[in-house]
Amino acid sequence: MASLIIAVATVILIIVASLFFPTIKIKKICIQSYWVVATIGALLLLIFKEITINELINNFSNSKIGPIQILILFISMTILSIFLDEVNFFKYLATVVTNRAKNSQLYIFLSLYILTSVLTIFTSNDIIILTFTPFICYFAKNTKINPIPYLVAEFIAANTWSMMLIIGNPTNIYIASSFEIDFANYFLKMVIPTIITGLSTLFLMLLIFWKKLQEPIQIQEESAHIKNKTLLAIGLFNLLSCTIFLFR
Repeated sequence: MASLIIAVATVILIIVASLFFPTIKIKKICIQSYWVVATIGALLLLIFKEITINELINNFSNSKIGPIQILILFISMTILSIFLDEVNFFKYLATVVTNRAKNSQLYIFLSLYILTSVLTIFTSNDIIILTFTPFICYFAKNTKINPIPYLVAEFIAANTWSMMLIIGNPTNIYIASSFEIDFANYFLKMVIPTIITGLSTLFLMLLIFWKKLQEPIQIQEESAHIKNKTLLAIGLFNLLSCTIFLFR
C-alpha cells in the first residue's frame, strides 16, 4: 500500500511540477523539476524500505530487463540522431521535399509524413519530433498556411511508425527486454500492426484535413546543404551498422 501511495503521489506531483513550476533555479543553475520529483519518490521507497538496496542492484543487473543496457542503447541512438541533425541531414531532406512540392499542400503533407515515418523507424521518434516541429512551424509561417495538419501528421507518424523496430522508442526497448524478445522477433511481430496502423491513421488524417490540404500555397525555394559529407557518411554508417547488429 505504501508503494502504491508513493507511486501515485509521485506521478501527480510530476504532472503538477511540469505544469506550474517546470524549472527550479538555484542562482545560475536551472534544473528541470520533473526528475527531481521522480528522484525523491524513488528515495522515499528506499527510506520506507519498500525496496532494498540489494533488490535495486539485482534489478539493475537483471539480464531479463537490463535497464542499464536499455539506457545505453537509447542514449546512443539519441546522440546519433542529434549528430545527424547537426550535420543538417534532416533539414536537408525536409527542404528537398518542400522544394519539389509544386505549390501542392497534399504533396507536402504526404511527403513529410513518409519522410517522418521512414526516419523515425531507424532513429528516435523524440528526436524526429524535436527536429521537424520547428521546421514545420517556420515553413507554415512563411507560406501562411495552417500548420495543424502537418504537426498532427508528424506526431502520429513519429509515434506510430516507431513501433516497428525496438530502437524507435524507449518503451519498445523496455517491453521487448522485459519479455526477452530479440530484435528480429520483435520486428516480425510488429511490422504488420505498424503498417496497418500507419496507413489507417494516414487515411483518417486525409479525410479530416482534405479541404485544408486543397488550399493553394506559394513556395519560395530554400537552400539547405550538408555541412560535412564525411561526418554524414560516418553517422549513416554507424546507424546502419547498429541496425544490422541488432538484427543479429
